[in-house]
Amino acid sequence: MAAFFKGLAKGLLYFLFFPFGLLAIALYAVFGLFVFVFQFIKLIFLFFTGRNLQSDLPEDIEVKKIIESKKPKVEEEEDKELSMSLYPSDSIVYGGGYTSPLVEDKREETVEEKSSEEEETIDEEEKEEEEDDA
Repeated sequence: MAAFFKGLAKGLLYFLFFPFGLLAIALYAVFGLFVFVFQFIKLIFLFFTGRNLQSDLPEDIEVKKIIESKKPKVEEEEDKELSMSLYPSDSIVYGGGYTSPLVEDKREETVEEKSSEEEETIDEEEKEEEEDDA
């Protein structure tokens, strides 16, 4: 008889607690469905507005701050390069070097000096050859 009452007690417990368990599972399913629909709508909205679909981690936020702090410096350098290349100038450029038109170019002088020195050495060699022939 004790086994009968044990089985009856288990049946009553199952009978009483089964609806609560079923309710818990149903609420979990409804909550899951709500989260699924909400996330779906949120991601579609974020996608078409061009925002990031995933939330940023604290490390990502720090990296963005560092990049933004260095970005204006890079833009200023690019602006300087553009401003230099946009305006024509009277500067003379030899082999990638820059010389100002206000400063005398010593390269031309050295080339002229070398050419005149070469002419002098050629003249001297010709005179020496003529002396040797005579």
